[in-house]
Amino acid sequence: MSLDSRLAAVVDAARSKKAFRIRLLDVTGLASFTDTFAFMSGTSDRQNRAIADAIEEALKLTGERPISSEGASNGTWILLDYGNLVIHVMDEDTRRHYNLEGLWSAGRELELPAEVHPASESR
Repeated sequence: MSLDSRLAAVVDAARSKKAFRIRLLDVTGLASFTDTFAFMSGTSDRQNRAIADAIEEALKLTGERPISSEGASNGTWILLDYGNLVIHVMDEDTRRHYNLEGLWSAGRELELPAEVHPASESR
């Protein structure tokens, strides 16, 4: 089963800024405030802001803007709330400490699209 275009855009935007450990959890019926969580990591506050900015730009192209966003000034944990999609961009220490993925482990993991790499040139 492939992701809908919205989630694929989030993953592509995050990958474009070298986000890693990207996970999508479907929590429909488990959480009353959202249907999907997106979790991803960056290596620094600067990279986390770049990841969040890329995601916001990608979704803005489809006419979506976050209901709210938090954490950009600090950058260790940036939350983008799109209502039925909540995106968490975290550094690894923060991600381990809060373990939100463990808290929502009853959710269904969504399969990410394969990464597309440019074809290597023929010699």
